[in-house]
Amino acid sequence: MKAEIIAIGTELLMGQIVNTNAQFLSRACADIGVGIYFQTVVGDNVGRIKEALRIAKGRADLIICTGGLGPTQDDLTKDVLADLLGQKLVIHKASLDKIEDFFAKRGPRW
Repeated sequence: MKAEIIAIGTELLMGQIVNTNAQFLSRACADIGVGIYFQTVVGDNVGRIKEALRIAKGRADLIICTGGLGPTQDDLTKDVLADLLGQKLVIHKASLDKIEDFFAKRGPRW
């Protein structure tokens, strides 16, 4: 099986953080016999993320995306993937309730 890791985040391209996720994922895949043939880093840009995914689809059996999955405006991965797959993102109420309950019990941490 050929796999590709796509790490998404302008902070990776700008050298603001080190791409430790790709290192971890590469080792974990090797441990289970999945070969990482390519690693791509792409910034927080819809067009470039789509292009990276299209290229990966043509050369890999498995695509692993990391980064760009948070709640901020520049975290576009989930939106781009939903669009490419023709799916609509929805809020899973039970999960949201669980998260809200966790943080309500935890309280502020400052």
